[in-house]
Amino acid sequence: MSKEPEESVVSQEDKTDDSVIISDNEQEIVAQNNDAEHTESANEPVETIQDDDEITPAAESDTQDVQSPEIPKSPPNDTKSDKIKAFKLALSEEIQKEETKLQIADKVKRFKNAKENGEESQSEVKQETPVTPETEAENAPEAKPKKKTKSSKKSKKKKRGFSLFPQRGDSPFEVIRKFIFLSSSAIFIACLCLIVNFFWENHQNSLLISEMESIYTSQPEEIEETTEEIIGYEYYGYLPNVENLLAVNPDVIGWLSIPGTSISYPVLQRREPDGNDFYLERNIKMQKAKAGSIFMDFRNNFDYVVDGKKELENSGNLIVYGHNMHDYSMFGSLKHYVNNVNYYGEHPIVELNSNYKKYKYKIFGFIIVDIDDETETKFDYWNQLDFADERAFYDYVNEIKRRTIRLNDVDVKYGDELLTLSTCNSTFSDGRLVVFARKLRDGEDPMEGTQTSTKNPNIKWPNSYYKWHKNTYDPDAEFVPYG
Repeated sequence: MSKEPEESVVSQEDKTDDSVIISDNEQEIVAQNNDAEHTESANEPVETIQDDDEITPAAESDTQDVQSPEIPKSPPNDTKSDKIKAFKLALSEEIQKEETKLQIADKVKRFKNAKENGEESQSEVKQETPVTPETEAENAPEAKPKKKTKSSKKSKKKKRGFSLFPQRGDSPFEVIRKFIFLSSSAIFIACLCLIVNFFWENHQNSLLISEMESIYTSQPEEIEETTEEIIGYEYYGYLPNVENLLAVNPDVIGWLSIPGTSISYPVLQRREPDGNDFYLERNIKMQKAKAGSIFMDFRNNFDYVVDGKKELENSGNLIVYGHNMHDYSMFGSLKHYVNNVNYYGEHPIVELNSNYKKYKYKIFGFIIVDIDDETETKFDYWNQLDFADERAFYDYVNEIKRRTIRLNDVDVKYGDELLTLSTCNSTFSDGRLVVFARKLRDGEDPMEGTQTSTKNPNIKWPNSYYKWHKNTYDPDAEFVPYG
């Protein structure tokens, strides 16, 4: 017999781990037995070995009994068959063990998943007998969708809320986007707070002014008059309720109002070098307030009285300052003189009371200037408190007439006491809207000359105005001066 079949069997054992193909070897062994016997038993069917049947020693003995005793199988062929059977048996057992391990591992995995999802787990994992893959597929429970637990929902909500902020793993674009969003939100909230605070302060200031006005205009007590014959000079006594205002702030020097408008405020004056800055952002109670107060230039003299006697003559030009508030409080409504052609004719009179006397002034001009102007169009109106002579006076009032937005028929004469109301204006970066009035003369009609105002056709603007507008001012045009 040739040794090639044995070598073929050995090579198949070495190369194959999961299954062994033996059909060719078995046919060769059967053919060899048929050639040796030459008997009728050669026509009997040869029993083949199936991959899935278990081979026992009893089966082997039955096979040997069927064979003819006259011609026994050669020992080499029996040895080969035994090796093949033993190998197939060991391989089948090994496959079954692996399948059992996989089944147990799958059971453990499903048990862990069920425990993590909050499902009730079985008390113990029952060890099952080995089953084929087909049986396992039939008996396997249907996969159920995972239930969303409360904890998982909460964690998702937390992640969504926290996602407004940059997180680890975010792309650079996402980090920049979140940073821009958070910065914009912070700026928006800050601006909103500033706006709310602005209007709240204005509201509080309005309530305070209403309180002061009720004090100032309340029914006064009768005051005993003192005649100048008795004391030898004109005695200046307080107007009604002035002492109540002085009790709030001793810097109160009077009350200013324009009939028919929202302007009606106490006037303060701090006679110190910082006087023009002190009340810019302080109210009458000296509390911080963006709206500030209405105050007079610290250099002015206005009914300066000591112990009932007037010590200093009034300045030739009283300058009063106030903020241009967006809600038209303080001096915010002065802009109507420029924007509304009928406003001047309806409100041409300014009332200014000192702590001792009442005065009225008639408006004759309103202009817009640039306080930073250092060119030939410069006009520092705020520094002209008194006039050295008649020429200085007319130079000043005629400069106002050249610059005024509207012309009128109010006459101005040397010796008239002037009142200047100054507030901010956005025409220039440091623009000012200024309203000029002169004191009403004894027996004069307050409305005379105020009802025929017309637009000034030849306004003298600051040079900064001509950076954005055509220069139309003609210095040689017809001009009717005061005086």
